[in-house]
Amino acid sequence: MSLETLPTATTAQPSKQSANWHRSRSTVLIWIGRVLVVAVVLVLWQAFAGGPKSALPSDVVSRPSAFAGAFWTLLKGGGIFPPTGQTALSALYSLLIAIPVAAVAAAITATRLGRWVFEPIVTITYAVPKVGLISLLVIIDGISRTTDVILVTSAVIFVYYFAFRQAADELDRSRVIAFRLMGANRLRIFRSLMIGYAIPQLIAASRIAIPLAFATEIFAELRVPGTPGLGVELTSLIDNFKSASSVGVMLLILVLGYLLDLLLRGLLSWYTKSIGVGTEL
Repeated sequence: MSLETLPTATTAQPSKQSANWHRSRSTVLIWIGRVLVVAVVLVLWQAFAGGPKSALPSDVVSRPSAFAGAFWTLLKGGGIFPPTGQTALSALYSLLIAIPVAAVAAAITATRLGRWVFEPIVTITYAVPKVGLISLLVIIDGISRTTDVILVTSAVIFVYYFAFRQAADELDRSRVIAFRLMGANRLRIFRSLMIGYAIPQLIAASRIAIPLAFATEIFAELRVPGTPGLGVELTSLIDNFKSASSVGVMLLILVLGYLLDLLLRGLLSWYTKSIGVGTEL
């Protein structure tokens, strides 16, 4: 080892530690800023809800002090957990159906024949407003969980389809040619190359698809309150003029969506870093 390399070797570690310290400090400052913004909003909400400067009466928007107590009552009694689980279960069923179907559809339309024949069908179907399908699905299948799952699947499947198509378009063509020269068929190429390229796209797509699945499922429960869930619970609270509890349920939905987004963002950051292409998200 030459003498010229010694200063670089001795200063590399402190430099890395300094970068990590600055990154941690920035993260802490960001979270402090977020907490302060939420605190300011809650204080203003508490002060002006139902007052002379309020656009809505307090019996509609409630106050933070009121819905905090109502929300604690829901948590303590455990009444909010069964409908939350039912809504999450329907969303999960839809995601488990949408992901493999979207992968197959993307693999088909990635071929020349599939692009000519099936891609226009996918584009036209994507343009159909999904929330408008609920009445048609009720006529066909009745009021059931299957109807909700079909509706949610129709909303999220295109998110995963376009993610898989993006992954297919980004495939390294030289590696595909190398696999074909070694005798690999399309299925082997799909398993060995496509899935690896699709994982980051799949995680990123899930950041959109999971909240969309929850929102669509709750809409279905609000529109046709047949299956138990957060939407049915919310409808019952609104019909009984329990505005504080209904606002608490809506905030629970927002918090769940935000926590899921944090989880998926962290998972995406970890995976991309593990393959050497990650950046701070």
